[in-house]
Amino acid sequence: MKTHSRISALAPIVLTNPTKLGDGSFQFRFTNTPGAIFTTLAATNVGLPLSNWTILGNPTEISAGQFQFTDPQTTNHLQRHYHVRSP
Repeated sequence: MKTHSRISALAPIVLTNPTKLGDGSFQFRFTNTPGAIFTTLAATNVGLPLSNWTILGNPTEISAGQFQFTDPQTTNHLQRHYHVRSP
C-alpha cells in the first residue's frame, strides 16, 4: 500500500538573495515548507492574467525549506516579472 502525504498549508514565500549572475541569468531563493512543490511563472507585463504568464519550471529545494530558481532567459528580456505558485 502506498501512502501520500499532503502539505495542507504553505508558509508565505520569503524571497532572499535575488541576484543577476555573471552570465546574465537571474536567480532567486525563498524559504517555505520543506517538501513543498512550486512552479515559477514569468511575464513582461505584471498586469496580465496569470493564465497568460509563461511557465518557466520548478524551483529546486536546495536544502530543507530552502528553494532556488535560476532563469537563464533574462538576457532576452528588458523587463521580467516572476510569480511563484504551488503547485
